[in-house]
Amino acid sequence: MGQLIEIRNLKKMFDKEVLFDNFNMTIYEDEILVLMGPSGIGKSTLLNIIGQLDDDYTGTVTYDPVIFEGIVVPFPFVFQEFDSILPWKTVEENICLVRDEITGEELDRVLRMVSLDEHRNKYPSELSGGMKQRVGIGRALICKSKLLLMDEPFGSLDREMRRKLQDFVVELQKETGITIVMVTHDHDEAQRMATRIIKI
Repeated sequence: MGQLIEIRNLKKMFDKEVLFDNFNMTIYEDEILVLMGPSGIGKSTLLNIIGQLDDDYTGTVTYDPVIFEGIVVPFPFVFQEFDSILPWKTVEENICLVRDEITGEELDRVLRMVSLDEHRNKYPSELSGGMKQRVGIGRALICKSKLLLMDEPFGSLDREMRRKLQDFVVELQKETGITIVMVTHDHDEAQRMATRIIKI
């Protein structure tokens, strides 16, 4: 596995509180890396730094220039809530928001991969929570990113749906080779999904 991202000597503060000091981490290709730790420790902040949504830090975050050539950032996120799904747009319209030019063949393939091909013309109000999360994952796939960031993505779902989506994401990762960095506080979820776990 190649090195996707290198974090070196990271220091991050909120007001006078130090979240990270001389923090180092490597993210590799083709892995599901799970970040774990107690609430308030900085897991989501670290995810935002990796995703280039937060640049208020010292240290270096280096992205492999060959692997990420032509990749548009910020990288795709899937959050616990579904606020990024526009209620007045259909499933396929929501998925297509992240790119200007998408062929019908590309869209059909992604919809099949996230098992939404039969629901492409439905609106968010007609979808279950798990289906809405798959719309977010479909967006990540359609934008051809090498990296998907997930912040407690299944926290608002019931146990059965959580397990289905956990297995779905693991199989999808194996099929696509996309690297996933995920924040969770759920030890069972981490053990079920991760190829590697880092405790913050």
